Amino acid sequence: MTIQSLQIARFGGPDVLRMSEAPRAELAPNSVRIQVAAAGVNFADIMMRMGMYPEAPPPPFVPGYEVAGTIAEVGSDVVGLREGDRVLAGTKFGGYTTEIVLPASQVRLTPKQLSHEEAASIPVNYMTAWVALEEMGRVRKGDRVLIQSAAGGVGVAAVQIAREAGAHVVGLVGSPSKADVVKSLGAAEVRTNDDWEKGTDAEHGGFDIILDPVGGESMKRSFRRLAAGGRVICFGASSAIGGPKRSLTKVVRFFAQTPLYTPFKLMDENKGVYGLNMLGLFGPQGATPIMNRSLDRVIEGFNQGRYKAVVGKTFPLSEGGAAQEYLQGRSNVGKVILSNN
Repeated sequence: MTIQSLQIARFGGPDVLRMSEAPRAELAPNSVRIQVAAAGVNFADIMMRMGMYPEAPPPPFVPGYEVAGTIAEVGSDVVGLREGDRVLAGTKFGGYTTEIVLPASQVRLTPKQLSHEEAASIPVNYMTAWVALEEMGRVRKGDRVLIQSAAGGVGVAAVQIAREAGAHVVGLVGSPSKADVVKSLGAAEVRTNDDWEKGTDAEHGGFDIILDPVGGESMKRSFRRLAAGGRVICFGASSAIGGPKRSLTKVVRFFAQTPLYTPFKLMDENKGVYGLNMLGLFGPQGATPIMNRSLDRVIEGFNQGRYKAVVGKTFPLSEGGAAQEYLQGRSNVGKVILSNN
């Protein structure tokens, strides 16, 4: 029996994503086999398609960091999961597929109120937001928190997590049309990117935590607008991405604009800078304690009704190229999903 997957055949534009067949993977004693109903699409998938993600394997390979579906088979050593369970999971590549075998430690039961598509929106975005805010930012009641790309996948998660912590949340959006959704999730204020970029540091400063997925020139601005004791968490490099294919000029400009912070600079400013790469938190045996802790807390929040999944648009698995193009165009509010239903 074979499975269907969407591969990155070579580096390039959205057209390099091709459907392929492969044999079913063997089931290890500590693993589960999942019939994948939905998979999340992330900016990291776009970067690896363009050849801008050093950790990605050489093509051809199957991208994708998160899935949701139904367990078809469990390994002999697995406890707490059984055939027929609805589950979600984080994965180190391979998510754009109809079936996947994963270590049971990376799998969680899907909250009952969520569809497969909603469940697939959780692992990457909510874990990233949780680690950024709770583990690195140490968000507290009364903190002023700025969340860039607040209408995106990580953004909608971060707004809710910061709100639950009692922070004063300010969301940045690309267009005013996205403001109402961000406010409905708990942002006290919503500003546009133009306001943020053109305004003065006095007008837009004094933040305790800033989440920055843009990088480059944006990092300079974020650092300047921190309050004393503030922290900026950089978890992306979207400003390095221009058109559908890699632009050497844009990449060079991105690195030239990216600031370098010495210990003396941080000490002098009384500020901190964190870098977050969720893929780097995978260990040799799969999920690490920080990943398990963040996913458990996120699932707990959904089970208690404190968080809401926001799915912006769903595409068939075979149209993964179109899904990435849509995400890259920044038209989405919430998560972009690939569906096998």
